[in-house]
Amino acid sequence: MQRPSRAPSSRRARALTGAALSLCLFAGAGYAVAAEPDPQDRKSKVDEDLKQARGDLHDTSAELVAAYDKLKATRTKLPGARSAAAAAEKAETKAQGEYDDAVAAYDLAKANEDKAVKELRTTTTKMSSSRRAVAGFAGQVYQQQGLGTMSVAVGSEDPGAFVDKMIMAESVGDTQSSALEELSTSRANLVSSGDRLKALRQKTSDAKATKQTKLTAARDASTRADAKQADLESLEKDQETQSAALRREKKKDQKKVDSLQAQSDKLTKILEERARKARIREAQIRKARAEQQKREADARARAERSRSSSDDSSSGGGGTSDPNPPAPVSSGVLQAPSNAPVSSEFGLRLHPIYNTWRLHAGRDYAGACGSPVYAAADGEVVMALPPGSTGGYGNQIVVDHGIKRGVSLSTTYNHLQSFAVRSGEVKRGQVIGYTGTTGSSTGCHLHFETRTNGTPVDPRGWL
Repeated sequence: MQRPSRAPSSRRARALTGAALSLCLFAGAGYAVAAEPDPQDRKSKVDEDLKQARGDLHDTSAELVAAYDKLKATRTKLPGARSAAAAAEKAETKAQGEYDDAVAAYDLAKANEDKAVKELRTTTTKMSSSRRAVAGFAGQVYQQQGLGTMSVAVGSEDPGAFVDKMIMAESVGDTQSSALEELSTSRANLVSSGDRLKALRQKTSDAKATKQTKLTAARDASTRADAKQADLESLEKDQETQSAALRREKKKDQKKVDSLQAQSDKLTKILEERARKARIREAQIRKARAEQQKREADARARAERSRSSSDDSSSGGGGTSDPNPPAPVSSGVLQAPSNAPVSSEFGLRLHPIYNTWRLHAGRDYAGACGSPVYAAADGEVVMALPPGSTGGYGNQIVVDHGIKRGVSLSTTYNHLQSFAVRSGEVKRGQVIGYTGTTGSSTGCHLHFETRTNGTPVDPRGWL
């Protein structure tokens, strides 16, 4: 019977190319999914940062305590320093007053001494003048007394007048002598007073010098006390600034610790929840594995019973069994590629080798190794690949069926023991290979996939 006409060659080529590329992509590579950082890794990093942050907080707190201790010690010293500065200032004020009094006493003593010296000089000058007057008068009297008798005797002068002159001269001499004695007494008194005033001036000078020394010492002490107070106040200010900076640093460190602690707590909850789900999932996996193993065992048992029944029928009829029994009959776009029972459908399942949940992209038929595999529909073998080039599919045949229902339809036959065809046109129900367990497989079976535009779909929608 002649085959119906196929699509134009150019359209056929485009469909084949698209199917082949899509199959290569799905057969040779997995889905690339951006992996999120593992919570356990994140928690380890957060806990490490938290440990460092707590260390920083501890160090800052210790520094702050030390700064507070120093500030407290400084503040303890300040009242004494202020009291000492006040006392030193009071002592300086007192010393200044005493020095001022000493200066005033010295100035008064010096003035009195200067006055006495001046008076002494005046009296001494007067005494010198009086001595000269007395000496001159004495000479004159001597001369007059030596010639008086003769003058009276031989002169014409009146003796009464002569007597009067002599009396007057004697009276003047007595007066001048008395004045000279008074001046001499006054000078002696002035000399004595001058000596006392000189001694007083020296005493006040010594007192002034002593007060000057005390004042200088008081000023120095006050300066030192003021400097010590100023140093302590400056130190207090610096320590307050340092303490404030450390308080800010501690607050910042505490905020960081709190933030990291919150992250750590959140990740702990995530990990606890993940562990809880893992326990549930592990239980589900164990259950699913047991159910899957039971299904596979049941499928193998049914297949064994089917073969035994077929063998018995063949033996009873006296004929020879057909190594390639007829393909299953189906009215769908595709027919079943094997007579064996289905052991696993399309959908998410626990992978029997990798123990991870992933998409089972096809349908498994639990046929015995060597049982025939049929083409699901007319098409062209575009690939017949060995295990090393198909990832985990083992020996694989890819058949392109052209455009069906508006999409490019292809089927794949995997884990084959061997190929019956490697290229070219095939017909629906034609034997194209034999069931095996090559590639990532746990036992003899056919993994059958249906792909539209290169994407795996549930074969049941086409069978």
